[in-house]
Amino acid sequence: MQDRIRLAVEQDLQSGALQPGTAIDEQELCARFQASRTPVREALLLLSAKGMVSIQPRVGIYVRQLEPRELIAMMEGLAELEGVLARLAAHRISTDLKAQLRAALEQTARHAHGADPAGYEQANARLHDLIYQSSGNAFIVEQTREARLRVAPYRGRMFEKPERLLRSQAEHAAIVAAILKGDGEEAAEAMRNHISAGGRAFADMVLSAPPPAALTPRRRKHRLEAR
Repeated sequence: MQDRIRLAVEQDLQSGALQPGTAIDEQELCARFQASRTPVREALLLLSAKGMVSIQPRVGIYVRQLEPRELIAMMEGLAELEGVLARLAAHRISTDLKAQLRAALEQTARHAHGADPAGYEQANARLHDLIYQSSGNAFIVEQTREARLRVAPYRGRMFEKPERLLRSQAEHAAIVAAILKGDGEEAAEAMRNHISAGGRAFADMVLSAPPPAALTPRRRKHRLEAR
């Protein structure tokens, strides 16, 4: 039950349904998951240890809101992690995963040229997941997924501009080409450039945004459905 609740919260963070600063009501979680307070509190403590949830005595529990500089630092770290996975994938990818990677690239191209941000975001996640699988390194994959999860709530608007979709797709094509021909260093460099380019666009978006209004955790609540 603890894992079920934790994964539900993480999925809502990943999808953007649960936004930074949103208050989390323990009693509501208990009711929706038909759980006692213990597994709910344990799940929230785990998320707090990961830096995703902030628990403030006598104030409330809410999704942690990161500073812009923290977010940019995470994007820089993510670029390095994904670069390593792309390099390993170039040396280890199987014939079956090569075929799946080509198909995933066709999917991202379709959504990029169709100016479909939501579809592109899903196809993008699939393409990166295939590269993770191909790397054969579960430890680095876990670290990368954690980093992606931390920045996910802030990246919802990154693909809103059609020109960013097309640039991202061109970067994907370079990554996949390098992986398929087995050039690890080229794949790593292409991936770092891809994440860094997205990071620069992300940084510009974050740093140019007006400061958020003061949060009132007890008023802003997110209703989580049991999963």
